[in-house]
Amino acid sequence: MKFGVGLFSMQTHKDLDYGHVDLYRNSLEHVKLAEAVNFDSVWLSEHHFLEDGYCSSPLTMAAAMASVTERVRIGTGALILTLHNPVRIAEDAATVDLISNGRFNLGVAIGYRKEEFEGFGVTMKQRPSRIEEGIEIIEKCWEDGPFSYDGKRFGFSNINVTPKPVQRPIPIYIGAFEEPAVRRAARLGYPLLIGPGRTVPMIIDTLEWYDNEAQKAGRNPSEVEHILLRETYVDESTEQAVAGGIEYIINMYRFYLSLGVKIVIRGKNITDPDDPFFEYMAEDRFMIGTPEHCIKEVKKYSEKTGIGKIMCRMVFPQAPAEVIARSIELFGEEVIPEFRP
Repeated sequence: MKFGVGLFSMQTHKDLDYGHVDLYRNSLEHVKLAEAVNFDSVWLSEHHFLEDGYCSSPLTMAAAMASVTERVRIGTGALILTLHNPVRIAEDAATVDLISNGRFNLGVAIGYRKEEFEGFGVTMKQRPSRIEEGIEIIEKCWEDGPFSYDGKRFGFSNINVTPKPVQRPIPIYIGAFEEPAVRRAARLGYPLLIGPGRTVPMIIDTLEWYDNEAQKAGRNPSEVEHILLRETYVDESTEQAVAGGIEYIINMYRFYLSLGVKIVIRGKNITDPDDPFFEYMAEDRFMIGTPEHCIKEVKKYSEKTGIGKIMCRMVFPQAPAEVIARSIELFGEEVIPEFRP
């Protein structure tokens, strides 16, 4: 098994007195800690125009993370590709890959917040074509020599992006939730970033959609390695872990609901942040408990889904830096070694 930690989003929170200078400094310390305690990768995410200052420049932060680490891979989970010029993303990603000496993963997503698309002057209806063309252009940018491109959304004539990345190409992942997006990723041939809100049956459905579509496209689905995101909070006792899980994870999902994120609990589509069904949010989705409990959960996900890479989402905006560090340390020192040779 391979383990990542994230999502580093650099959000402020009303219950903490950290400013963004502190948050960015704390995040770099957490990344160094993750590398020291056995994690294989660290991950960032992107959003725009939010009051809490959600990370709007993940590739800049990825470069900073690369400069303070030596071993862990650094990934975006995910960058909202549909908001950006793909040539610019290809250049910045190549730069991060060079700084890290080939340790970068580019995870991309289609985006869902209309405020972001309005802010960037992009029509949301263009998202499917923009992500498909964007990925194709990025791949061409990393190949040798100049290229031209004449698409529905983008056009370039005889451009040669330099310098090239260390990895040829940089691994690309696609974050997808709804069935059409999952099937699109399968047609394109890229592995998934499978979000933390899915139960095991939902994960299995997602993999079936992907495998079926990949086979239709003449691709072998066994050739890709998906990454499963899991909300994770670990503490010495079950009682402490549950209390932290409610405070830092469940309440975060109430906030996500206000952003337009789709949340389904026990088959019910949740629309009210005060819905009592939030009591069951963690069922079969999140790893909240002692190190021993987390070991059992990892084994369950591995056995039932066949996925060999888990990204533990342990960086929560309302959690103090020392709480995040302790959870990373406990998982890294007491859970990960159980899955090493």
